Amino acid sequence: MELSDVFYEELFYLATLPFLSVIIHYFYSHCFVCRVERKIHLYTLYSIYFACSAALRLCPIPGIVMLMLNIGLVVLLTFFYRGSLKWRVCAAFFVFALILLSDVVMPAAYSSKGYIINLFLSKLLMFMLVLISTRIATSYGEGSLSSWYWGLLFFCPLISIMGIALLTSNMFFRTYPVLFSITSGGLLIINFLLFVLCDRVLCVQSAKSKSQLLEQQNAYYVNQYLMTKEMQEESFKSQHDFKNILVGLRAKLQSGVEKKDLYELDKLLGGMEHLAGVCHSGNIIIDSILNYKRQTAEKYHIPFTFDLNIPPQMELDTTTISVILGNTLDNAIEACKEKENIERYIKVHMQYLNESLFIRIQNPYVHEIRTNMKGEIASTKSNKQVHGIGLKNIKRTVEDCNGLLDISYDNSLFQVEIVLFNIERVAVAQQVLPSF
Repeated sequence: MELSDVFYEELFYLATLPFLSVIIHYFYSHCFVCRVERKIHLYTLYSIYFACSAALRLCPIPGIVMLMLNIGLVVLLTFFYRGSLKWRVCAAFFVFALILLSDVVMPAAYSSKGYIINLFLSKLLMFMLVLISTRIATSYGEGSLSSWYWGLLFFCPLISIMGIALLTSNMFFRTYPVLFSITSGGLLIINFLLFVLCDRVLCVQSAKSKSQLLEQQNAYYVNQYLMTKEMQEESFKSQHDFKNILVGLRAKLQSGVEKKDLYELDKLLGGMEHLAGVCHSGNIIIDSILNYKRQTAEKYHIPFTFDLNIPPQMELDTTTISVILGNTLDNAIEACKEKENIERYIKVHMQYLNESLFIRIQNPYVHEIRTNMKGEIASTKSNKQVHGIGLKNIKRTVEDCNGLLDISYDNSLFQVEIVLFNIERVAVAQQVLPSF
């Protein structure tokens, strides 16, 4: 091969490198949220990646070292995207396996022209595979999987990459280069099917989670309906009997029976105070959730107090407020249920101001609060996979709404503060009745 042919091959290789930046960013941005908001910064980031990849290509270093460094670059790019570390690492290995296997699956080229054509065809194949993957996947990058699936997602691309790297030095495969294409094609199909399988599993988990949330919301509404019905019936009874009760009390007062009169008045007022603890802000969603959790807290003799200053009508997403209030109050009730927790109470404060909803929930705690390496609160229960998802769901939901979340715990007081922005009030339209 002439020196000019080698020069043109390297030149065209470098010319196709920017396509890798486009493919990687396209895949990452569909699975995660990019932390880099300004386009100029994003262009700078991938220009640095291009420069590093080109430098590795031109450096006289062993192939296995170059391979590991290229994997490291792709993994480092994931830190500019918001998501779980597990998902980001698995996504990096998957997209690198697609890139490598798409290159190797091309038939062997025995001329510079064939090599250059293979360069462009491999990039086209990479983009098509990434495009199909992102079109099919709807839940990849979110949720939690069992350890078996995590192992498959991590080791299958890694074994594929290392396997292809080792086969390049195998004399049998060097003698029959067509086997490279067949082996790479098989590994490409396996990795792609595994990708789709994990996404389907996540879709099923997401559907179950939504179904459970919907059932919980329905329970809130049914509970609110029953409480409202009970209040209306009690109100109707009081209105119906109020005049008769007053007539009877007037007669007893005239006869001079004072103690019994006081008893009757206390009984009457007690019936009215019985419903004083019921939340009736006028917002059906919030009232339903708070009343439902208040009843749960009362079963464990936990005082539950409200301080609400919110309008009855707000453009508030039902799922969002259900996840936030439901999980936060569940955690508060769990903390107050502890036998060692003598000072039991749950305080809920909600304030609406300048199209923002402020939420503060406080409760005492007695158990030790542990945190993981990221500083996140870790569950102290045996089944961490189940009990550790409450705060994660709250955090994810608040982040999806571009809100603020602050969790503090000091002097045996656990406090969760949340701010949701751009919550507009809904104007209640006056209904015009038709005239007959």
